[in-house]
Amino acid sequence: MQIINIFFVVLAKNTMSSIDNHFIKNLKSKCPKNVSFIDEISMALDINYDAAYRRVNGKTSISLEDAIKLSKYFKISLNNLFNLGNKNRITITKTKEIKNAIDLENYFNNLTKDLSVLNNDASSVFYSAKDLPIFYVLQNNLLSKFKIYVWLYILDKDVAKKNIPFEKFNLPISLIQAAKNSGTAYGNVRITELWNYGVIDSIINQISYFFETKLLSYKSALIICEDLRDTILKIEESAYLGKRKNKKQTEFRLFHNELLILNNNIIIKNKNTKTLISPYSLLRYYKIEDQFTCNTISDFLHEQLSNSKLLSNTGIKERILFFKPIYNQIDHLLKRLKLLNEFPL
Repeated sequence: MQIINIFFVVLAKNTMSSIDNHFIKNLKSKCPKNVSFIDEISMALDINYDAAYRRVNGKTSISLEDAIKLSKYFKISLNNLFNLGNKNRITITKTKEIKNAIDLENYFNNLTKDLSVLNNDASSVFYSAKDLPIFYVLQNNLLSKFKIYVWLYILDKDVAKKNIPFEKFNLPISLIQAAKNSGTAYGNVRITELWNYGVIDSIINQISYFFETKLLSYKSALIICEDLRDTILKIEESAYLGKRKNKKQTEFRLFHNELLILNNNIIIKNKNTKTLISPYSLLRYYKIEDQFTCNTISDFLHEQLSNSKLLSNTGIKERILFFKPIYNQIDHLLKRLKLLNEFPL
């Protein structure tokens, strides 16, 4: 991940040109009393003593790049360093751009690593799902391979340029395994998901698009549809049980909200902190650790549960009525595929 200076209020350029007393105090508070503060600044920025002295005393301004190095060295967030922990300004990080299969594999490996540390009772995830959470399609089946193909078709210019059909596209085994590991790791975390009826729209549209452009065969399209149905069935079963069917039997709560247009935001809660994951393009997201922002969004999402129907453990009728239209979407697609196969456009 790389840090970028994006603020919800645009700052003037000279805002970051010097440090204030609050900044100095924060840094000094992290420096042991028996260690020279200026020496620490010198080491953190890889500069000589005099250059460090000038920065500490305000004679030389500290750039954003210097601030990032200092925040990492002293293990203090930029929000605290610049006193940005308020309603109007925050710092964020973003994921690396995905351009090829190697980048995508690294992306899944990082996801697995991040999810693995949440495998405890003090951690949980709240997923506001506009689309079917990607972790459900990260399995070792044709649906998973198709989704990876779609992502690379969109993100990798070479794949799109060559217009390679799905059946002739060779996916690295290591990439498929990395994807599956992410899906498994997600299943081991305590999850609350908020859905509406549009969760499988994008998958339906993708199957239709690649079939109509003759990049996906009829036979593969049918298997992918059945994989999708099987995936939804497993989610419905988990909702019925209120837990995953794994060794830990991890808690799973599913809600249906008819009022909100959801946005795939994710709130990750650890023992003492929260993190907001907010997507901004395909498979790329902003990571926000400002606690005021995270708490505000977390509180808002949890408030929406009062306007939502719980589909886990209870509400048999509500659960049936919710999932039936989703299965109908798949059935409708199957009929359309059959018709297009018999009477091509």
